Order: sequence, then structure tokens, then C-alpha cells
Amino acid sequence: MAQQTYVFDAELVGSGEVRRLIAVREDLTLVDLHYAIQSAFGWDDDHLYAFWLDGRFWTATEQHFTRPCAVHERSGRSACIRLDRLGLATGSRVAYVFDFGDEWRVRLRVADVVADDGLPSPRLLRAVGDAPPQYGIHATHAA
Repeated sequence: MAQQTYVFDAELVGSGEVRRLIAVREDLTLVDLHYAIQSAFGWDDDHLYAFWLDGRFWTATEQHFTRPCAVHERSGRSACIRLDRLGLATGSRVAYVFDFGDEWRVRLRVADVVADDGLPSPRLLRAVGDAPPQYGIHATHAA
């Protein structure tokens, strides 16, 4: 079967209309998606992060995948899991938090699942709006 690519619409919560469209091949991991988000928003990779597959921030541990592969008691599951093992489909929603102190929140939605085109992955397809600086003034926003 041909490889698929997930196209994620990534909305930066609380920052107006700041979003990115990111393509990630199905054989890559949540860690790879994390790096793609970091690059797309211009952030340094120097903080903890987590994903929730139910699309809601800070919910149940069984839906929680955390920074890279060190899983500790009550910390969720490893983000080293491949995307094709997560049951994602067009319309699936995923919540992502970067930097548990400043708590940058990104709402991810699978905008499309397409045949892999052989281009580099992950990659940024489109950027809308200027992301605020990582270390500027930032207020945490509720989901």
C-alpha cells in the first residue's frame, strides 16, 4: 500500500489568526510532528511538550503523549509513536502544548490525508499570520 501523508491545520490558540499547514508522512512520529510545529512557529526546542488525541488540553492520560521517549508514572505515553498507529483520519483533532510554563497551545486538525508525493517530510505548506515571539509577553488561554 502506498504511503500516506497527514496534512495538519495548526492553529495557535489565543494569537488571532495565526495558523500553519504542515504535512507529515504517516511513518513519522509525534516527535517529528513536534519538530515540525517548532519550526513552523519559530520556537526553540527547549521545553516539555505533550499531545492529546481527544483534541482537549490536559485531559486523560490514556490520550496523552509526552516528550520524546521518557515515559514516567502518570506522564502519559511516549510521543515516539508513529502517526499511522494513532487512528487519525480527516477531521481528527489533536491538542498540543509546548512549554508547560508559558503553555503555548496549538489546536491541530487533520485537514486531509493524501498519497505521499515523495517530497521531504515533515514540511510547512502554508503560513498565515506572524507567530508571536516565543519569549515575549504571553498569556495562557483556556481551550
